[in-house]
Amino acid sequence: MEQDICDVTLWLIEKHGLSHVHVWVDRHYTHVDRQFADVTVIASPWHRARLTEAAHEAFLALGYTVENTGADTYGHQVCDGHHSRHEAIQAYARIEGALRSWRSV
Repeated sequence: MEQDICDVTLWLIEKHGLSHVHVWVDRHYTHVDRQFADVTVIASPWHRARLTEAAHEAFLALGYTVENTGADTYGHQVCDGHHSRHEAIQAYARIEGALRSWRSV
């Protein structure tokens, strides 16, 4: 999950020309594997809703399920943002490919 969070973070930065963004994933204590309760993008207030929706779709495209049961959650570690340009380009291509495949189904 850590790699996916970083890839979605880098994809958002590349796609929207941002300098910095945090993708915050909440998980229920009972969640395993590719499940989480919620995703929130921490960025400038006027872009937050649009970026959060984009991140949500990216995680769905990567095969995650989102189910918030209202039970206690914990925040999963965010991406530290220290990645090379090459890693950013790879992340962008990976997420774009996953979204294309997901949307075509």
